[in-house]
Amino acid sequence: MIIRKATKADIPVIYELIKGLAEYERRPQDVTGSEDALAHWLFERGIATTLIGELDGRAVAYALYYPVFGSFAAEGRVHLEDLFVLPELRGEGLGRQLLARVAAEVLAEGYTGMEWSALAWNTPAVRFYTRLGAAEDSGRTYMSFTHTQLMKISALAER
Repeated sequence: MIIRKATKADIPVIYELIKGLAEYERRPQDVTGSEDALAHWLFERGIATTLIGELDGRAVAYALYYPVFGSFAAEGRVHLEDLFVLPELRGEGLGRQLLARVAAEVLAEGYTGMEWSALAWNTPAVRFYTRLGAAEDSGRTYMSFTHTQLMKISALAER
């Protein structure tokens, strides 16, 4: 597999791979973004890095990660948002190869660590990561705000 950094021209491919991940995670309805939005955030704003894995010129895998900052340690780390290999190609070492490349890129960019989450039901992913030495981070509950909730909470700043 050839792994390379994505370019703006790869937006349609990235979008299709994202839809493939959503399908695998049983969440196709959650893909509400567009190719234009991906182009804006990934390449105009530069908010995340995307790597694409190709076999014989065909995109078969991708990884997407972005920086996070740990204030206690004053260290930059990354959050691995997505790591996806087409289902028919799993078990051939492509995921390991892609994750290894992400790790190399992260280290080359000067980051000190990486974090991510896996869906609790996705035991193949959890086993994949633990076999590679990942430790489960316990003691945290992931929280989120939707855009509507952000609007409501931001209104409190005006008082």
